[in-house]
Amino acid sequence: MTDLHMPVLRQARSDDWETIRTLLLDAGLPIDDLDQEKLGGFLVAGDDQHVVGLIGLEVFGRTGLLRSLVVATGARCAGLGAKLVGALESAAETAGIEELWLLTIDAQRFFERQGFSIVERDVVPDSIRQTDEFSGLCPDTAYLMMKRLSA
Repeated sequence: MTDLHMPVLRQARSDDWETIRTLLLDAGLPIDDLDQEKLGGFLVAGDDQHVVGLIGLEVFGRTGLLRSLVVATGARCAGLGAKLVGALESAAETAGIEELWLLTIDAQRFFERQGFSIVERDVVPDSIRQTDEFSGLCPDTAYLMMKRLSA
């Protein structure tokens, strides 16, 4: 990619899978419940040959689970993470999602800057509680965060 500071956001495609898998593994994020057939809720940042960032959304009616935000090391500190979160929030609002939930081990400050708040695990909706990410892929020590959208 010629300009890592201005990547294009687009829907993930099945041929992005190996790059996405590598980015997720390098970042220590879970992939056990993902494969190339489940990339429909993911946005990637890059061009046709390089993916430098991604974010995923799982939809449960009016509730969404933000998952797997990652930006490649060489593309960090340029606002790409915030751009990915903003694009995901816009797509979620368009889809009628009212709340976004996420789990994070070490990015709680970043997500607080994006308007998310840490919440107690006993308030999580059942749809989120029953996901693989909540029920087993992320440790119990992960921060649970939520943001209400204007939808």
